[in-house]
Amino acid sequence: MVKRYTLTKPQRAAAVLVAMGKSRAGQLLKFFKSDELRVMIDAAHTLKNIPQPDLEELVKEFESEFAVGAGLIDSAETMNKILSETLSDEEMYALTGAKTDQSEREVKESVWELTAKVDTDDLVAFFGNESPQLCAVVLSRLDSKTAASIIQRLDPALRKGTVARLLSSKPVPATVMATIEKRLDEAFKLSGPSTGSKEGETRLAEILMEMNKDISDDLLDALSPVVGDKKVAGVKSRLFRFEDIGTLTKESRSVLCDGLSTEVLTTALRGVDEEVSEAVLSAIGQRSRRMIESELADGRKINPAEVDQARKSISALALRLAAEGKIEIHSTEEAEAA
Repeated sequence: MVKRYTLTKPQRAAAVLVAMGKSRAGQLLKFFKSDELRVMIDAAHTLKNIPQPDLEELVKEFESEFAVGAGLIDSAETMNKILSETLSDEEMYALTGAKTDQSEREVKESVWELTAKVDTDDLVAFFGNESPQLCAVVLSRLDSKTAASIIQRLDPALRKGTVARLLSSKPVPATVMATIEKRLDEAFKLSGPSTGSKEGETRLAEILMEMNKDISDDLLDALSPVVGDKKVAGVKSRLFRFEDIGTLTKESRSVLCDGLSTEVLTTALRGVDEEVSEAVLSAIGQRSRRMIESELADGRKINPAEVDQARKSISALALRLAAEGKIEIHSTEEAEAA
């Protein structure tokens, strides 16, 4: 038989493996060396459609009794699938140098799963401008506790109409459901850039903590009418300066100070307001307090940069402890008296 074109040996091997399918090819791959597999991967990327007669001839050379299926299309992609399902992540990385993208493995959350995470206050406000039909469809997809909380807060007329629709609910046509999902997506930006809002809040908080407190506070107040109180509150929840230590409960202050050396505390307290100083000193043991007070009384001057660094390290520790649930840095309760 006259070949229409000539394949290299690696190309021929790759073509036959792809034609065999994942199950049978996977068994053979175990017998290849790493360098041989690399060569075949490269060869697979150069393969194009192979005519059926040529494919049959190739297969016969490798396996006398092999039933051939359709011709090969996109051999590189098929080869990658065979390798990824046959080899471990470590072996795949060693062969191709590419790490598995975990994000592609994750199942994308549906509009309804994302809607269930929306703040209840925002949902109530949203329903206030919608029809009973739409409200009923959305509420039927939420958990009972959330749905009950929302229904109780709806306008009486809307509440009555929504509950009536829930009682007489019928299967919702796919086209209508798609419209509702789109409405929710647009209203709450479920699949938009809002997914990165937490990162934005964290980044802004980091910047603000480097600024003068009065200026950053004024800036946050000015932002509220622009981006909304909820987003500003998100930024504030990520803010904590050393001067805020007096807002912590005594228990939280004690936990925070327990993780700090007397040297760091002494440096941070240099030149601080008496109120802040007392908030710290009242949260530590008497022996440590006497040592720090003695150091502060010597009048020794410290590089302002060292003081600033000590205070930032305390702020960072407070935020980490709060993230771990060990202290409360933004409690509505007033701090305990020193």
